[in-house]
Amino acid sequence: MLFKNKKNIIVINASILIFTLFISTCLNSTIAFSSQYKLEEVADYVIKQLDYDKDNILIYVDGPLQKGEEIYSIKERITTIPEAGYIIYIDLYPTANFHQVQYVFFSLNTNEITIINSYYSPINLNDYQMIDTEIGKLLKSAVNRRAPIPKNNMPIERNPNDPRWAVLMNGGYNSGNNHVRYWNDLSNIYITLNYVYGYPDENIIVLCSDGLDPTPDQSNGQNSDPDLDGDGDDDIMYSCILSNVDKVFNDLAKNLTGGNELFVFTTDHGSSEGGWDSVQNLWNMEELSDDHFAELLENITVCETVCTFEPCFSGGFLDDVVVPPGPIVASSACRHDEYSWAMPPDYVYDTYVFHWTAAVKGEDAYGEPVDADLNEDGVITMDEAYEYAVIMDTDDESPQYSDYPEGCGSEISLNVGNLPPDDPQKPNGEDEGVTKLEYTFTSHTTDPEGEQIYYLFDWGDNTTSDWVGPYNSGALASASHAWSYAGDYDIKVKAKDINGSESKWSDPHSFHILKAPFIKVYQIYSGFFSINALIKNLGELEATDVQWSIRIEGGTILIGRETVGVIDSILPGDESTIISNPIIGFGKVTIITTAEIPENSGEKINNGFIYLFYTYVNPSGT
Repeated sequence: MLFKNKKNIIVINASILIFTLFISTCLNSTIAFSSQYKLEEVADYVIKQLDYDKDNILIYVDGPLQKGEEIYSIKERITTIPEAGYIIYIDLYPTANFHQVQYVFFSLNTNEITIINSYYSPINLNDYQMIDTEIGKLLKSAVNRRAPIPKNNMPIERNPNDPRWAVLMNGGYNSGNNHVRYWNDLSNIYITLNYVYGYPDENIIVLCSDGLDPTPDQSNGQNSDPDLDGDGDDDIMYSCILSNVDKVFNDLAKNLTGGNELFVFTTDHGSSEGGWDSVQNLWNMEELSDDHFAELLENITVCETVCTFEPCFSGGFLDDVVVPPGPIVASSACRHDEYSWAMPPDYVYDTYVFHWTAAVKGEDAYGEPVDADLNEDGVITMDEAYEYAVIMDTDDESPQYSDYPEGCGSEISLNVGNLPPDDPQKPNGEDEGVTKLEYTFTSHTTDPEGEQIYYLFDWGDNTTSDWVGPYNSGALASASHAWSYAGDYDIKVKAKDINGSESKWSDPHSFHILKAPFIKVYQIYSGFFSINALIKNLGELEATDVQWSIRIEGGTILIGRETVGVIDSILPGDESTIISNPIIGFGKVTIITTAEIPENSGEKINNGFIYLFYTYVNPSGT
């Protein structure tokens, strides 16, 4: 870990308080200061000696404690109590999203105060007594609030094939650190995506703290409401733990294509691991590193991506995720070495994402109109949203921005880009067939923008066609396939436009392949007085009673214009040679050879020439 505990021993002349405590200690072999009043007295004295502004920090006291007791944070061992005394836990920057804290040991038997720096709250914070401070009262009074639904937007025409997807994440870390503002941040951006930009509910994936667990998970003792927009439906889908983050992004990697657009929004705590290495905190004290998140995005290399990060140190993510091939745009509330902050005066939202969301929404979370359209073209691009947020963000943080290819952020917005074609019609064709024989299926669809369309047929046997086309919007497309084995197959098709936006798969067409013999005429051979042909059984069963014929059309034929016959049996994979009757004639001819069984028939046609007793057959067929 980057952050090592530092112990600074500060010797303070505390004679007045020590004398008072000493009298009590002499009267009792155990420490007696356990009331609220005396805990406050200890806290007030320590804060005064450290010259801290009590109103702007959070203070918790645990004690009295005995020698040998261990003090742990949620991540590490802090200290061992050296002698009887108290531990005062001080949150120095309670409106930052991750920050330094202090554990202060106050000895009852000496005049020493020991300060231990850390970045993590006590693992047993519930055992500590919170001391009233102004900022503490304000944060405890914070409540969840939903931003008003925007009323000045045009009605949204939703497309069932909307190519846009969003992942909204709040880890929360644990109930003591999962502040109300994180849920509010998620609710605000969710309402923006759904009601301003028309993202379908099912395309917005929300991972929030403990998910749908009804146990209180927020620092105010309340539970995160799964309904982010107040429409009565649960919007939170998963707890924000690493395995769920991996699952969501791996599933997206399997399904998103070049025509999709992905928006990722994160709020919560974050921390630094040194240099540009940063992590974002997840639920249950788990972490998502910048390297791991970059790997998840790397698997989704084919679609346009936008990332907006709120946590402390989140600028450290940008150098990992804004990489070729793009296009990708990312912004963060702060640098890789900075805290990010909650927004005063009531601290119910985080500052950067409050203003960034207001920019893309057209109004802030309180319904006040916002105009971030710097070039007045009617579209809020990602560079405009960032620039507006930077102007409005007056907290002690330095928002960061990056895009690749450079400048693409001026072209990318949360609006739908290129719409995919509508879902194609179920493939049309035969309902039944036999192995080895090729069958043709057709389908069609239209593109909302009238663009040309390619089609991909899935044959149900773990193979697909190539992308066939392009066809004009609405035109009939076709593709053919032969199946090697008998069985039942579901044939489906999907479409994509010339810009790469793909539809969903069509409904399947059920196709049954029979287990049967399959006869094919392979070749016809030249010869004196007669010709012969090769017939093969490519099927899975024996072919019996094979009716065949060799017929000559055209020319002057004296004898042998047609020969017919029967082959009793051809085993699977075997072949049989048939021979015509004697042929005498002259001139250009067409030679037609057929073979037929109840299950199927085969035919081969070749051009040729007869020179009296010799019949020449063109091997190319024509």
